[in-house]
Amino acid sequence: MRSKETEQIVFGGLFVAIVFVATYFIQIPTTGISGGLIHLGNIAMFSIAIKYGRKYGALSGGIGMMLFDLFSAWFVWAPGTLVVRGVMGYVIGLIAQDSKGQGENIVKNIIAILAGAVVMLTGYFVFEATILGVGWAAIASVPGNLIQLSIGFIALGLVPFLPNMKKYNGEERKNKDK
Repeated sequence: MRSKETEQIVFGGLFVAIVFVATYFIQIPTTGISGGLIHLGNIAMFSIAIKYGRKYGALSGGIGMMLFDLFSAWFVWAPGTLVVRGVMGYVIGLIAQDSKGQGENIVKNIIAILAGAVVMLTGYFVFEATILGVGWAAIASVPGNLIQLSIGFIALGLVPFLPNMKKYNGEERKNKDK
């Protein structure tokens, strides 16, 4: 018998792994004082946040992309990535909620990604300028971040094809297990 908590742990781990692999798969370096890169992780993270909500968006974005940083040359970015991508995933998933269902309203999904973009641009700028100590030179990373965000809009085309997660219903599950 599966419990709601077990399912949440399994899906959370799966979504973290998907974002990590998507981020690691293709890496194209961008301009900027501290470097940066374009990757497919945004497509995965945006899709997960829009379709499965703020909790999975925050987990997959924050932890999945932080793990990428830790296992690559970008390890100094890991703390910033955990916070920025975690908040970004949460915001995207929160705004994508709709009375028709999570991620069912295309206008809300677009607004969600745009709000997430503000979180990412602001968060990484502040992290790079203050924690990494480059000051206003951090503005040089904005064009690369905008390219990453633009690529992330591909998620809007993927979301309708993602499977729905059925709500956990203990009685329904017990009957299926027999």
